[in-house]
Amino acid sequence: MAYIINGERIDDQELEEEFESIKEHYQSMGETVCCDRDDEFWQYAKNNVINRTLIEQRSNAEYGPISDEEVTARFEELKAEHGGESEFLDNTGFNAGDLPMILKKLKSSLTIDRYLDSKIEGSLGITEVEVVDYYQRHEAEFMSKEEVRVSQIFIEPSSQEAAAEAFIALRELREELLEGKDFDEAAKEHGSDENREIDLGFMKQGETMPEIEAITFSMRIGEISPVVATHYGFHLFKVTDRKLPKLIPIEELNGIEANAELEKRNRAIEDVIEEIKSESTIEEVAAETGDGDAGH
Repeated sequence: MAYIINGERIDDQELEEEFESIKEHYQSMGETVCCDRDDEFWQYAKNNVINRTLIEQRSNAEYGPISDEEVTARFEELKAEHGGESEFLDNTGFNAGDLPMILKKLKSSLTIDRYLDSKIEGSLGITEVEVVDYYQRHEAEFMSKEEVRVSQIFIEPSSQEAAAEAFIALRELREELLEGKDFDEAAKEHGSDENREIDLGFMKQGETMPEIEAITFSMRIGEISPVVATHYGFHLFKVTDRKLPKLIPIEELNGIEANAELEKRNRAIEDVIEEIKSESTIEEVAAETGDGDAGH
């Protein structure tokens, strides 16, 4: 598959490169990039390549091409920001053989930024009303994390034989707790470390071991857990309090103005692209023989 955009042919090699770049990006964020997301990533790749080409064409038509001197100067700035060329390559994952590709991407970026800045920069800025509107539309993103307050009884066995005894002891102790025995008193009597805190305080999800989190966040207030084994030893937990997620007040959020302005900028960019598309011709054509997989 290839495209002809205002007479300029974009072959599938560029689409393939964009597709792989997108997959690497999502993988670097820890997301699943298996084959069942290929159609999604191909759509992103197509949109990115088409939009980039349209803006570059318009920028070059109105302002002329970016000079090699400008590209080199920008590259020197980037290297200085990283502390030198070797540090730049290490930090970005490139190698010396990627220099032509790096300069090509820099030229594209400078070409695009020049045009977008000229069309939208003066119209941006954010008002308090717009920030509040952004906050109200994104409330789900500004919820506090659920927290549980947990107490524990802990035994750290010194041997395999002691581990079996510790498990039995905590299992029997749990039955006593379920019958009404005081948890804190039991912890003082049976915990292997008298200096260890019984009340662990409030915990947010992601702050403790998964095996502990799975149990404690599934429990009701006042509930006694089964015996939980970790690589530290054996535990009994009691949830003593819970804080449900709630909306964080806008005045406590850092950076919300910048996020609102970024959203506004992205909408403005989308408007610019749509205007260019309305005045352009975009034709999908078959890839030339040897260009790669024409099935996408």
